[in-house]
Amino acid sequence: MHLRIHTGEKSYTCDICDYKCSQEKALKGHIKRTHTKEKNFSCHICEYKCFRKLDFNTHLRLHIGEKRFKCASCDYICAKASELSYHIKTKHTNEKNFSCHICQSKFLLKSYLKVHLRKHTGEKPYVCSLCDRRFSQRSTLTSHMKYKHTNERNFPCHICQVKCVTKSKLIYHMRTHTGEKPYICDLCGYTCATKCRLNTHIMYKHTNEKNYTCHLCQYKCVERTHLNRHLRKHTEEQQ
Repeated sequence: MHLRIHTGEKSYTCDICDYKCSQEKALKGHIKRTHTKEKNFSCHICEYKCFRKLDFNTHLRLHIGEKRFKCASCDYICAKASELSYHIKTKHTNEKNFSCHICQSKFLLKSYLKVHLRKHTGEKPYVCSLCDRRFSQRSTLTSHMKYKHTNERNFPCHICQVKCVTKSKLIYHMRTHTGEKPYICDLCGYTCATKCRLNTHIMYKHTNEKNYTCHLCQYKCVERTHLNRHLRKHTEEQQ
């Protein structure tokens, strides 16, 4: 069994999909995780459920506040090994080992590359059950549900009366009070409060990259909002 790691032999095949692996245990885990959705471990504090004991133990640490993983380069501590790995890559090494074969963009994580590729393919696998609108990311669908349907705002600002849909939105909002601008352009020193704004700055001022294209004419632009505004002109012409 161990030798299969070196030889790359994958003798176990899923009967439902094309998944292959070298160990029977891995195949059983794949079937539970992907097909049967079997979740044998339930949290007694919240409604969280999972199928791996390892994930369950990690989840419990969030409730008790236990943080076992410490960064060797700074004082950062966290409850998950994956969070520590992400912290090291984003704050210290900034290693980007995953490259897009279409535009050569590089990313810290494989998951980032996977989401990025959907810009090229147009793939939008996440569908809103209430209005059929499609999204390329699960997080965008979640935000859409809160913004457009439930109007759920569970993250209030302790300085003003603003309530935000997500924690990340609250963090961005707080920067309007603190003046914090943690994102810095490597090309000119420009600073801003959000990564989105930094990316827009780079495309406008440096790369002139225009990723949004009108399907009715040759118009191209940097921001989706500009494309939406442009598309309304076509709609008005047709009325």
